[in-house]
Amino acid sequence: MAVPSCLLALVIAVRAVFVAPALEHEATSRGQSAEVVYAQDEALEPVAYLPLALYSSSHGPYWSGTARFGFAAAAHPAEEYNVSLLHADWYVQYPGFRSNPGPEELEFAQIVRLNDKFDPPDHQQIGDYARAHPGTLWMIGNEQDAPAQDCVTPSEYAVMYHELYYLIKAADPTAMVAIGGVVQATPLRLHYLDLILQEYETRYGSKIPVDVWNVHGFILRERIDSWGCQIPCGVSATQGMLYGIDDHDDMTIFKQQIVRFRQWMKDHGERNKPLMVSEYGILFPIQLGFDEARVERFMIATFDYFRTATSTTLGYPGDGNRLVQAWCWYSLDHKNFEGYESYSHLFDPDTKGITPLGRAYGDYTASLP
Repeated sequence: MAVPSCLLALVIAVRAVFVAPALEHEATSRGQSAEVVYAQDEALEPVAYLPLALYSSSHGPYWSGTARFGFAAAAHPAEEYNVSLLHADWYVQYPGFRSNPGPEELEFAQIVRLNDKFDPPDHQQIGDYARAHPGTLWMIGNEQDAPAQDCVTPSEYAVMYHELYYLIKAADPTAMVAIGGVVQATPLRLHYLDLILQEYETRYGSKIPVDVWNVHGFILRERIDSWGCQIPCGVSATQGMLYGIDDHDDMTIFKQQIVRFRQWMKDHGERNKPLMVSEYGILFPIQLGFDEARVERFMIATFDYFRTATSTTLGYPGDGNRLVQAWCWYSLDHKNFEGYESYSHLFDPDTKGITPLGRAYGDYTASLP
């Protein structure tokens, strides 16, 4: 989330004045709006982690389908840091497209932005890169649902996706194409995706072709003119999930959203495809209670979950029925979110040194078989 999607100054001011009753009530209700009822989440079967090929001898720009641990670079190109300390497998670079794949030891996934304010590549640039780097994973859009990000309506997205999918496949038939990640897997965001699928089939007479499904893993409030991720562009609604501030790192909600997205995939006949969480992390600063220890606890908990969560009815059969095949922590180096310093960055963008969180990331991945 390289551009703000929350009004943090407003959040901090509101919390300072109305801390007790409102937020305690929201935490109790887990942010559930009166309009939304959670589906029953299936019990998951934890399994031992059996990497397919976690550390291959050479990744390069190609998407092997076996990369797990990723990160999102935002302030500077990834090669400006000693990213080998993270023992990661892949990465993305914001604001999106780059003309070369960066560090050779990492797989690189391209993001094609859909809003002119993010300087998206033209068709020539996309085709040239695809031909020069066969097998690359391409994400079409970034949070195309979010007003502060790519912000395209479902009908617009269907057209853009169709055009870019076939442009990329013509240049490189081995390329893997993923849908852009919506902010979070809530009922409101899944409705936005439903509208895209419906529009695509109406326009083109076939199901939307997706090689890799993709979602972001944030936990933010959905209400018009409020802090959070607001309402998906082109959707007629005033609110969705009314998550509170302290829900931002709630692992129960985090897991529910992953299961919900996998259930949505199954409902649309897409279970037998990989799912990646291409961006997630903690956006809030210490002023809202998210200190270094809290951020690290959340990151490690998500790693444990991603590595072990499986389902015999929802998981990807090609990967031992795991729910998620790859994940990408935000961020490598975004130190200040909306003017407030947070602790989610793995490297300091000013000193270029690794942070305590970065060391925790590297220690975790280095300990894996």
